[in-house]
Amino acid sequence: MNSKEIVICALERKIPDRVPTFELAIDSHVINAILPGADIFDFTEKMGLDAVLTKLVINKEKIETGVYRNEKGLVVKETEEEYMIPINTVIKDDNDVKKFYFPAITALHRFKHVEQTIKRFKGKNAIVIVLRDGFSEARELHGFEETLIDMIDRPMLIRKIIEKSVDYYSEIGKRAAQMGAEIAVMGDDYSSTHGMLMSREQFKEIIFPPMRRLYKNLHDYGLYVIKHSDGNLYPILDLLIDAGIDCLNPIDPLGGMSLAKVKKEYGNRVCIMGNVNCAGNLVHGTEKQVIEEVKSCIETGAPGGGYIISSSNSIHRSVKPDNYAAMLKAIKQYGKYC
Repeated sequence: MNSKEIVICALERKIPDRVPTFELAIDSHVINAILPGADIFDFTEKMGLDAVLTKLVINKEKIETGVYRNEKGLVVKETEEEYMIPINTVIKDDNDVKKFYFPAITALHRFKHVEQTIKRFKGKNAIVIVLRDGFSEARELHGFEETLIDMIDRPMLIRKIIEKSVDYYSEIGKRAAQMGAEIAVMGDDYSSTHGMLMSREQFKEIIFPPMRRLYKNLHDYGLYVIKHSDGNLYPILDLLIDAGIDCLNPIDPLGGMSLAKVKKEYGNRVCIMGNVNCAGNLVHGTEKQVIEEVKSCIETGAPGGGYIISSSNSIHRSVKPDNYAAMLKAIKQYGKYC
């Protein structure tokens, strides 16, 4: 089996030749420390990752050092990590929802990275398109605090933003699948290390219906769905599975989630992806400790198939490069089924 086949086999909760591995994000500084001069494509090939992520190109114009305005109208600011945070809002009320349009998917540059990814990896590695459920769009376009407040005060406003987002990402998923993507990963967080960002009832009433619609659309287009969220998801885990996810990532240990518990209680319904602690041994531990944690994760998650090993969130800038390299080496050594 090649990398693509191994990932698909795991997503279908079957037993592949070995446990697959890939990450939702790997910091370029870590990549360069392990393979000087490599980009994520080179790293994927040379280090034996089984899937490669791709995403839309959203252009931005520079306002000042470290600050930009993107095609959504959001002003975003650089952080110490390789992502940006919005510092303004675009949607304040129902009229703004009606007037707002996402960047046109027909723009010539929109799928440029997707095209490059498919050209290089199609048929060899699983190709994963990065999408959103809609909640992240609400908290960016309307504001994070404003969204949490209005899930109580103006729930239909938040629902309208999410529904509009689902329409948009459904079309993106359809186009990406037609081009050759096989998997969609949804990166919206519904929890943190301190607990859920909303009540189960709010999630069920405002977010769950459009989420289920999106996942059905993506499945109809032939895409598998990986759901990522930080934090403790136990209060809504059954709803996430009922919405149609094929895989849950990353089983966050900082949020109090247990790989063993999720495997035992839900492993017959969903593929599990995680969870070498990226705030623990990958940052503070020794290579030996990382290897032991990899072995423990494989022993817990791999039996019966349906398991993809990864970090507990991402390979961020604070991860020791030697520890991540040791993790990948250990996966190859101990992740074989036969």
